[in-house]
Amino acid sequence: MQQGNPVGAFASGARRLAALAVALALLTAACGGGDANGKDPIVFGDVNWQSSEIQTRIVAYIVEHGYGYPVELISAETLLLFQGLEQGDVDVFMEIWLPVTQIQWDRVTADGAVVAAGQTLRDNWEGFAIPRHVKDEHPGLVSVLDLPEYAHLFATAGSHGKARFLNCTEGWACAGINERKIESYGLADLVHVVDPGSEVATAIEVRVADQMRRPWLGFVWSPSIITAEVDLYLLEEPPYTDECWATDQACAYPVSTVTIGVHASLPERAPEVMAFLGTWDYRTATHHELIRWMDERNASIEEAADHFLRTMRGVWSAFVPYDVAARVDAALAAEG
Repeated sequence: MQQGNPVGAFASGARRLAALAVALALLTAACGGGDANGKDPIVFGDVNWQSSEIQTRIVAYIVEHGYGYPVELISAETLLLFQGLEQGDVDVFMEIWLPVTQIQWDRVTADGAVVAAGQTLRDNWEGFAIPRHVKDEHPGLVSVLDLPEYAHLFATAGSHGKARFLNCTEGWACAGINERKIESYGLADLVHVVDPGSEVATAIEVRVADQMRRPWLGFVWSPSIITAEVDLYLLEEPPYTDECWATDQACAYPVSTVTIGVHASLPERAPEVMAFLGTWDYRTATHHELIRWMDERNASIEEAADHFLRTMRGVWSAFVPYDVAARVDAALAAEG
């Protein structure tokens, strides 16, 4: 059997592929890009803490199945997602904690590249915490300013005689803030700062320590796995002021404004999605309920988002029109 000219066949195939690519490009342009409905994908930034991960998946599901937009999730650290938002590679970032990331937020909003769509987690808090039982056993330990007297309680085999401090995960803005606070409080020689690696790793360590009635010291925020499951005492700090936060940050965290940030093109591209994000609200009690449900079943983030959509319809359906909610219901029913 004659094999023919493989180089010629390749060239001919390449020309056919090139022609097909041109045709597809023209078809995509005629449709306005994106899917068959002419809608461009909406890209969600996906950061590695649970409240944001769950919210992102819930909202993305509603946007895809309720509003008909293709969706994509891009995983990255906070600071990289700010860059993605500014450049238009990311359309939606569900949890921008202000003023913790105020510098980055001011930068990307200064020229109008990024705008606020709404707020979420309005009942949040952050700070340095210890187990309640440690506070009960040492009633004089009230404030971060008392730590020099009690630092020995939190020393471990690997902390070199210092108090072991569980910080934020590296790449989160709070990691650097906590290090500055420790320095400003004069605790740098008494505290050994540890990067736990993730929220889940922090939670595992804290759970084990709590079960064994072992002291621990660390940064905690709500809502989180820890605040859902462990009895905590939040150490007092000097009251927050704008001046303090702009200088040495030797004061309490402010109550954050958790902003939903979007690329400036989204309001024009998807005004109905923008309206939805403007009404969206996710609360601490809801998140803590989902965390406990996950813990009981060893469930994943995706399963928690699905559980929310199926069992808390009264919550999410209040933020969308009736027809959108009906399409989400139909999609969930089709999945079984």
